[in-house]
Parts: sequence; structure tokens; C-alpha cells
Amino acid sequence: MGKVLTPAQMPDAVIATLNRLNKGKWIGEMTDIQEHVGFRQMVRSKRETEGSGLGTTVRYVMDHNHSAQHTGLFGTMEFERDDAMVEGTVPWTYTDGNMVFDEREPRMNSGPEKIVDLVKMENSRMMASVVELCEQDIWGKPATSNDNDTPFGIEYWVTKNATLGYNGGDPTGFSAGRAGISSNDHPRHKNFTGGYTSYSDEAEDGLIYMMEMAAAKTRWVAPSPEPGMGRSGYSRGVYCNWDTHYGLKQIAKGNNDSLGYDLSTQDPIFRGARLQYVPYFDNKSDNPLYMIDHNHLYAEFLKGWFMKRIKIMRLPKQPHCFAVIVSLVWNVCCDDLRRQAVFHRAS
Repeated sequence: MGKVLTPAQMPDAVIATLNRLNKGKWIGEMTDIQEHVGFRQMVRSKRETEGSGLGTTVRYVMDHNHSAQHTGLFGTMEFERDDAMVEGTVPWTYTDGNMVFDEREPRMNSGPEKIVDLVKMENSRMMASVVELCEQDIWGKPATSNDNDTPFGIEYWVTKNATLGYNGGDPTGFSAGRAGISSNDHPRHKNFTGGYTSYSDEAEDGLIYMMEMAAAKTRWVAPSPEPGMGRSGYSRGVYCNWDTHYGLKQIAKGNNDSLGYDLSTQDPIFRGARLQYVPYFDNKSDNPLYMIDHNHLYAEFLKGWFMKRIKIMRLPKQPHCFAVIVSLVWNVCCDDLRRQAVFHRAS
């Protein structure tokens, strides 16, 4: 007969069995999304950690000092200085998931082997819920500035505009701008945009034409040394829905390698970056395509609060139940908008 666990031992047993699980992996029919690309790319593999504080501060110098002048021999020079630095704040947001157990469940009280089986199932369900919400958060945005709970997301940082060029301004619902910095007040504080009507690489309203222009113009190089705020070592990512992915793949087949596409891989390659299909985008009627520089747009976590697990011995009004919580303290941060681009199909 298997050893019967006491109620006091059960939360510790649950925590202990989690070490033997493949954390972050699951199987089942729990979600309509085939792959959580945003979670994989931004949270699991390319996240940053901040040691302390109420969030992240981003700083931008919006203009040079306009001091250069032609003076001539024995000429005079004008001296003037203004304040060109602005600061933005990216506060922490809080995401939690949980799994609940009752000490009276027959499978829970019959031995550690059964507990492992039940924990695996409940852990998968909990993680699916957390990852699904994170996927939505990574690609989305809070509805308005009154929403202090939802992470900022890529739609918050990288905004759409049908005009080709640096026209991605303040997100809808945020009159003060991204992280409190208004693009109306600071016209350079914008991302690259465009509205395409075809996939052409020749027409100015073609998606590939726009991608080529963005690839050149978003590679901002400072004219003088600056400390920067970004990271190094991460590649760029190109993300789109199925319709756009398939359309570009057909162009790639027709053009062969002439534009730098590599047909030996499953996905077409654009300037070294793989065009990744994002199932979450299939509900987007405007067929967006994002060109993201992951050195400057990333998920950031408070140190020690990425998938942190906490046990609760007794739940209020449920004396026979206990829970295990997984918690994240995080947000999505962009420290350089001018390296990001988004295109959408113009109506």
C-alpha cells in the first residue's frame, strides 16, 4: 500500500514534482493557437532582467545642439544650450496563473505517483493559460492609458500608418504618447510604417518594396559615440500571418534567390531574417507584417519574478484546498522606435 500524504505535505509534494516536468511545455487541445511565437521569441528566449525599481526608464536625446556654424577668420560664435533629453517610464505589470488541488481527491491521496500525474495535467493547463495570455500581451496593447494592468505590447510600441516612412505615432488611447513621450511633441519619436496593396518588389505600394526601404532606413547609426540603451547579439525578426507568409513565399519561389530569399528552408528569408508565421495574427484582417529589432524591443522582468512559483496552504472559504501560483512581474520595453517597422494591407 502506498504512503498516504498528510495535508501539510501536499503543497511541498506538488512543488517537488514540478522539478521533474518539462516546464513551459504541454500537449492537448487547450488552445486554438498552433504556436505561441511571441512567447517563444520575446519571453522565453530573448527576455531581459531588471534588478530593482518600479519599472524601466527609457531616455532619448531628441535633437543635437545646433551649435555648428561658419565663423570665418576672427569671426564671432554664438553660444546657446537647450534641454533635449526626455524620459519615459515603463512600469511593471503583474501576471498570475494558478492550479488548485483538494486534499480529498482520491487520486491525490493515494500516493506520490498519482500526484505526479495530476500535477502534470494541472500544470499544463495552468501554463497554457499563462502562455496564451502572454502571447496576447506581447502582440497587443492596453485599450487606453487607464489600463494599468496590461503589458504595453508591440501594438503599443510599433503603430501603423498607411503612409510610407517614419509615421508611426502615438498609439490609440494614449494621448501622452508611448511611455509618456508624445510623438506630436517629438516628431522623430516614430517607427517606420506603410500600407501595401500588393506583394510587389517594384511598385511603391508593394510590400517587398516597403520592406526593402525599411531594412535600409531603420538601420540607424549614430553620427557620434553614444552609450545607447539597447542590447547586442540578437537578430531581427519578421512576423506575419498565414496569408502574408504564403503570398511572400510565392514571390520567393518566382524570384528564386534574386532578392536574397533562401528556398532551401521552410520559410523564406529576407535579408538574413526568417519570415515567421504568427498564428495569433490570423484574426487580423489587415494582414500586418512586423520587422522587429530584438536588440531594442524586448520583454523585461523584475529579477526573480519570471515564472516564480508560490504555494498557498489553505484557500479562503475552502479549508480542504490548496494552490500553487505562477507569477510574472514584467512589461514590454522598446528603447529605439526608429529601428522598428510595421506594414499592413491598405483598404
